Amino acid sequence: MNDSINRTPRPILWIGAISSAAPCFYLSWVLVNVWRDPMSWDDGNWVRLGVGLMALEFVLLHSGAFISAMIATKDKISKKLQIAAGLMLFYTLMVVGFAYSFDSIQLLWIFGAVSLSRLITALTNASEGAQTMMARSALGIILYMAAVFGTIMLPIPELGISTEILNEVYPGRGGGVWEREPERAIAGAAVYFAALGLVELFILGPPREGKDKNSEELK
Repeated sequence: MNDSINRTPRPILWIGAISSAAPCFYLSWVLVNVWRDPMSWDDGNWVRLGVGLMALEFVLLHSGAFISAMIATKDKISKKLQIAAGLMLFYTLMVVGFAYSFDSIQLLWIFGAVSLSRLITALTNASEGAQTMMARSALGIILYMAAVFGTIMLPIPELGISTEILNEVYPGRGGGVWEREPERAIAGAAVYFAALGLVELFILGPPREGKDKNSEELK
């Protein structure tokens, strides 16, 4: 059967790409506003949550890479489910520790929602879906490392996250760079999620029409 018959229509591909990118852009917008005016978002609780999100993303990227590797295997679904269950238990215990240390149960719900969607994709997608997930994991790791480096090395203004605000909404914080200066983690997370949204649209999203035509001619 001709591949062009089975090809997903471009409007459907764009809907998928926009659906993946929209939460990233929304989260980036929220974090920028938290950075500017932290008390306007859940009475300042998003300062703590923003730092937790940046830490949580490390676990999500790590788990995403393992899930992508799992999809690429030729194992039966039952074996993949067993591996997935073990991985999910391991990562869930890590996130419970994060949620406890940041005093935010929302981190656990975010992890659960993202992981469940990835697991469903892992178990239902064809090989092309596995390739997309592996590319998403690789690009995410690169962007995350760049964001982390930026939060440590670049001068980042505190904007609305003043010492007075921190003493009110984030008392007893630890001595890490992100805990001492949460604006660094929040700014890094805002840039990171915005970049992820662009990746979903313009790198992992539908190929340009010209590229599609060239691919068909090569076939």
